[in-house]
Amino acid sequence: MERQQRWKLRSKEILEKRIPIIKRLKTYTRVDFVSDFIAGTTIGLTMIPQSIAYASLAGLSPQYGLNSTFIGSFLYAIFGTVKEVSIGPTSLMALLTFEYTRDLTPDFVIILVFVSGIVEFLMALLKLGFLVNFISTPVTSGFTTATSIIIIVSQLKGLLGVRFKSCGFIDNIFELIMHASEARLAADFVLGMFCIFTLLALRKLKDISISDATPSKRVLKKVLWFTSIGRNALVVLICAGVAAWYESRPGGKVPFLLSRQAGSGIPPFTLPPTHARVGNQTYDAVQMVEELGSGIFVVPIVGVLVNIAIAKAFSSGGVIDATQEMLALSLCNVLGSCFGGMPTCGAFTRSAVSSASSVASPLAGIFSGCLSLLAVNFLPQYLHLIPRAALSSILICAVSFLIDWQIIMPLWRTNKRDLFILIVTFLTCLAFGVEIGLLVGVTMDLCHLLHLWATPNILQERVKSPNNDIEYILITADKGLFYPAVDRLYTSFVTVLSDSIINNLPVVINCIHFTGIDYTSAKSLCGLAEMAEKRKVSLIFLNMKNELGLICNSLCSKKMLCCTDAQDLESFLINCHSERNNILKSESVPLLVIRTDDDNKLKSK
Repeated sequence: MERQQRWKLRSKEILEKRIPIIKRLKTYTRVDFVSDFIAGTTIGLTMIPQSIAYASLAGLSPQYGLNSTFIGSFLYAIFGTVKEVSIGPTSLMALLTFEYTRDLTPDFVIILVFVSGIVEFLMALLKLGFLVNFISTPVTSGFTTATSIIIIVSQLKGLLGVRFKSCGFIDNIFELIMHASEARLAADFVLGMFCIFTLLALRKLKDISISDATPSKRVLKKVLWFTSIGRNALVVLICAGVAAWYESRPGGKVPFLLSRQAGSGIPPFTLPPTHARVGNQTYDAVQMVEELGSGIFVVPIVGVLVNIAIAKAFSSGGVIDATQEMLALSLCNVLGSCFGGMPTCGAFTRSAVSSASSVASPLAGIFSGCLSLLAVNFLPQYLHLIPRAALSSILICAVSFLIDWQIIMPLWRTNKRDLFILIVTFLTCLAFGVEIGLLVGVTMDLCHLLHLWATPNILQERVKSPNNDIEYILITADKGLFYPAVDRLYTSFVTVLSDSIINNLPVVINCIHFTGIDYTSAKSLCGLAEMAEKRKVSLIFLNMKNELGLICNSLCSKKMLCCTDAQDLESFLINCHSERNNILKSESVPLLVIRTDDDNKLKSK
């Protein structure tokens, strides 16, 4: 009975941990509801125009962005742990989606979303969240900055009102130059610049300092804040209104390039496609996954990286459950693929808006999701009225603040190697694509880590025991001992050995920094012990952990000499010193006796 009760309690704990909304609702208050309603509505007004713009960036029609928005909002409200995080389309996910599906049909996008969710789920199941820690800040900064510049350049065609297909940053610049004569400067460019100016000006409204001295000033402050936060929606509404006015005039000709037509209504639940047709070629599910190439790994890993980074940034020093965050993100993508969505993750801009809105819990996502659901149901017939220049302006303004110029000077002053990695990552992303740039940056970081582990600083010194002046040679490595560092330690020991033999001194290897050991390293230490024994040198391992000593002794033919601390070492050295003196005495006394005997015989004769 007691066992059954423990099992029930354990099951309840696991359920509350993996479905956080259950525990959250127990303490949810009316004040929390009001805060979440305000924050959710505000985020929704930000997400709707952004999701339309990000769908355009990915080469998709608007409903793909809107579908991802409401699915991500609802599911993160149930499974998410960080109140500020807002799941939905982002500029980074949109760019990666475009990179891998630019010449394919939307069915491949759905498969990409589904497989990304599965990969994220496996990462959560295997607790692989630590892998994102191998992507350093300089690599992330170079990757994000390059991505932002690629997006800005890719949106210049929308700003100039020209149409062309391109692949990559360099090709985009080339095509812009080739189509420069087709630019619609009097219409799209003017509208785009007006939108950029308006968005940047409205962004500053919330920073205007107004005192709360009177009710009217408090109301004015709130109005300015809401106007600033909802600037994307405001610009889209104004531009769509202008396009609708042109369309209603005789002739109905709109001077701007407009967005695509969007499908109407809430999408039905459907399983991801098992086949697709591109031109005259038909792909089955396996071939579709193969066609996506490295995207099935790059997209989910980048999504997890961004999501955990945002969670850490807004957690206020709290502990982040990386496994639960990956689980929530995986469900958003897997179910998003069943509702015609695009790849999603958290967004810094939306999370900042959420934080500024005094959000109380992830349940704010329910309200932003409801707003997105209304947009999916009622707005599609009007989405084609949004000028492409307006969407390009929103994207340019959104990503321009992600360019991380501030990191350059601190890196120049403190760590030029990290600055070099940042620059290489940045340039590789621009020249060969963001996925190659990220891979190159991570590889350079890993090579540096391996170099550090392979070349520890090894200090060799002659030391006197503090209490009895017994001399010995102390070898200390400043890092752990794993197989890359074996050769360096071996070389150092051989160098020291000659000095030890000449001066008849014991050698002590300080294992204080050895946190773990592998088979190669353990066998190497055994080899050092055997070499020391052959050359009649005392080799002692100081501060070796018990478990490491057991591993080494299980692989050695003879037991290694290990001392747990300095006091133990001193006792051992005293014994060694005494034994050495006794041996010297026993070797010298018989010679004296023989010499005395002979002398006596000679005297008697």
